Parts: sequence; C-alpha cells; structure tokens
Amino acid sequence: MKAYLLNRRGYAEEEDIAPFKNDLISDLLLEPVLQSMAKNDNFIYQQCKKILLTPLTDRENILHRQSALRDAIRNKKTILSLYATVAEVVTDISNFRSTNKKKGNPLPAVRVIQSIEQLDLLANGLERLKAEIVNTYGHFTGIIFRDFYDEFLKEFNTDFVTLVHEKTALLKSISNGGEIQISGCIGRGLKADGFVVNSLSEYQPKRKLDIMESLFSTKVRKNEIRVSYDDVQLYQDCHELEVAGQLHVASCFEGFARELMKLFDSLRAQLAFFQGCCNLHSNMTNMVYPVCFPEVVKGTHSIMAEDIYDLGIAIKSLRLPTVNSITGEDTLLYLITGTNNGGKTTFIRSAAVSQLMAQCGMFVPAKSMTTQIFRGIYTHFVRNEDETMTAGKLEEEIRRLSKIVDHMKPESIIFLNESFATTSEREGAQIAEEILHAFFDNNVTCFFVTHIYTYAKKAYDEHFPRTQFLQAERTAEGERTFRITSGEPSLTGYGMEMYHEILGD
Repeated sequence: MKAYLLNRRGYAEEEDIAPFKNDLISDLLLEPVLQSMAKNDNFIYQQCKKILLTPLTDRENILHRQSALRDAIRNKKTILSLYATVAEVVTDISNFRSTNKKKGNPLPAVRVIQSIEQLDLLANGLERLKAEIVNTYGHFTGIIFRDFYDEFLKEFNTDFVTLVHEKTALLKSISNGGEIQISGCIGRGLKADGFVVNSLSEYQPKRKLDIMESLFSTKVRKNEIRVSYDDVQLYQDCHELEVAGQLHVASCFEGFARELMKLFDSLRAQLAFFQGCCNLHSNMTNMVYPVCFPEVVKGTHSIMAEDIYDLGIAIKSLRLPTVNSITGEDTLLYLITGTNNGGKTTFIRSAAVSQLMAQCGMFVPAKSMTTQIFRGIYTHFVRNEDETMTAGKLEEEIRRLSKIVDHMKPESIIFLNESFATTSEREGAQIAEEILHAFFDNNVTCFFVTHIYTYAKKAYDEHFPRTQFLQAERTAEGERTFRITSGEPSLTGYGMEMYHEILGD
C-alpha cells in the first residue's frame, strides 16, 4: 500500500526548478519560517525544508496538496496524533535495527529471531495506527485523507493483523524447537539445489502413541528415508539444509517487513510536512496575520496579491510588517526604485516567499493572491565582499548570475535586489538593460530593486512594455511609510538626508 497524501496518485517526480537552495534560504529569510514549522522537531524541520525548496509546476498536484492541507488545518489535533503515532513506530524500529547492527552479522537462527522481533514491532505499530484511524474516522471531510483511511482499513483489516501475529508466533516456535519441512533437488556438481520451505510447524512433545504411529508410518511409506545423526558428515549436511531453510524463512519475512517499513517511513515524511504547516498556520493566525490559499492559474503572466507581507520578518519581530499589494496583470518587469530603507527589499521578499509557498501547495502570507506557475524560481541579492579576495563584488555578482542563467528556462521568475550597483552608473545601466532585455525575450518575470536611475528613467521614458514602475512611498514631510506604490523612478535614495540625520550637520 502507498499513501497519496502529499502527491496525487500517478504523480511523476519533477525537475528541480529551484536549484540554488542556500540562496533562497538566506535571501528570503526562510530560517525563521522553517523554525516556526518545526517547533524543535528536527525531522519536521528537514522535511519542510526539503518540500518548501522543491516547488511544483504540476497544477493538479498543487491543487491536490492544497486540498489535503486545508483538511489537515481543519483537523490539527488529529494530524498531530497521527504524526506522533507513526513517528514512535519508526523510532522504535530504528532503535531496534541500530542495536542489532552493533552486534555484527548474526547466525541464521538469530537472524530469524530478529526478523520475528522486528515483525512484532511492526504488527504492534499497525495496530496502534489502525486504532488511531478508527478513533478519528470521520474527522476529515476531504477526499484525500478519507481515501487513505478507507484503503488502510481495507488493506490492514482485523484478519490481516491476526495473520501477522500468528505467523510471528509460528516463527517463535521454530526457534524453540519447531520443525521446518524443506524440499529440494540435486543440482550441478551433485550439490543440493532449489530449496523450498514447504511448511513450518510448532514444537509439540510426542506422546508414546505418536511414536508408535511414526514408526508404523515409516514402514508403510517405503519412499521415505530417515537418517541418523551419528554420522558427522551427514549431520553437517542436514545442518546446512536447516540453515538454508532458516535463511529462506528470514528473507521472506524481512521482505514483508521492508514493505511495511516503507509505508511507515512514507507516512512519517508526509505527515511531518502537514504537521509543520499546521504549526506555521497556528502561529500566523494566533498573531492575527493575514493568511490565505492562493488561486494558481496557468500562463497568464500576472501576479495579483492583496495585503502581502514579509513572513520571515513577521515571525522574527512578532508583529505584522507593513502590507502591500501587487497588481501585475500581464506584467514581466516590476521595476522598484525610491528611498533607502523604504521597504523595497521586504516587498520583493514577500512576493518571492509567497510564490514559493504557492507552488508548494501551501497557504501564503497575504489576504488574497492569484498567481501563475513559473518554471523556475531564483533570487539574486547583494552579497558581502568575497572573503577569499579572489573576486570583487561586481565579478562575484556576475558569476552568480551566470550560474542562474545557465539553469533558467523561459517562464521563470527572478528577484533582483540591488544587482549591478557595485560599478559605475553608466556600466550598471548597460548591464541591467542587456540582462533585462534577455529576460523579456524569454518571458522571464523579474522583480528588480535598483538605484540605477539612468536605466530606470530610460525604461520609463521609452514606455518599456509589460512593465510596472514602483517606488518606495515617502510623505511630503520626508517620512517613510514602507509602502510600495506606482510612480516614476526617483533620482535619489535620499542618502545625504540619512547621513545628516545620523551624523548631524
């Protein structure tokens, strides 16, 4: 059985469309988001990190996750209980395996015993999970969790669990003197081959009448040969047959145990993501932050969002930052200029985080959002000086951008923050113009925060197509509102004003 909670049935693994994962974590302040999801559970942290940094392009799968996650959020206590149960079972098995691994390679008889013990743990785990599912049956209203519940109860019904316990009891009896009936044939080089375990039987002390019947049946069945263990060589040969039978039994039950373990491992990984999302959702709603499930559409070249905000800053500061809106209908370039420390970086970071979460099938930090599916998500933010001193800041920026371009496909999205600002105004403008024209030609959507006024003004005057010109708002009194509004590119970032404010006249 396979659990299809996170991905729809028949879903094929996609190509990685966000290859520069460390850049995404640092540029988008994702660490506080991941910590909020994990709540000190390292497995949840790792699983949420893996999924959040692996956005999807399959719209049907995104909608599948949204549906499952909506149901999970409505049943947060049930998700927590399911995750805890599965995690305990997986931990018990892992500890058992780790303990046995330290003992080295076991003898065949010991290996059979270990198989029995592991199967016992899994059978008990199945019973615990089944009890959890029965107790919470009917909690979920969505089809995804309901289908999983129904399939699980059908696959692992009472008869199945009873059968597992019977087989483990039978295996235990073998290690305590039970019998294995083996058949085989003579193979190449007159060696025994083709061993098959025909039956397993429990140890039963023989009565005198049984012994008499055994002697009588031996005389009747002339084709049956009974051997004595007085011959040392014969004893060794028989012992080899017994070992072969034990190994065959162990391998059969180990294969069965592996399949059950795959189910528990898969369930733990999927439930960990849902639990992480429930943790984050609770954090956001408790702080009264806007949150919604976005509408994901195909190929419209538009992003529409109301009251979008920087989630990383919201979690770190424990307060809601200034919210903004995006009205990018048929837009490829968002060109953002304006005052220093005016909210430009937090604006594009909020857009990037929301897009990433939307393509993972998650809710987003906004009151409402409609967005398309991009075939790649990239960031290019300013970095500190190269500590090795092997390259200047501009060279480092261009090298990093070159790697991005090598991976980029048409219909991608990139967030540029103060890129090409480490050279002269004229050279920066020329680089920006060439890069952005290339993006435009390949239908790459770009958010570009810049102080390169020469380029921004030229693009504005020439009415560069499919472009929105935005700026960090500043009141007539010179106060920053940290809101991003439509407006003509600004000539200055008001750096001298900040200089006088801090250092005085």
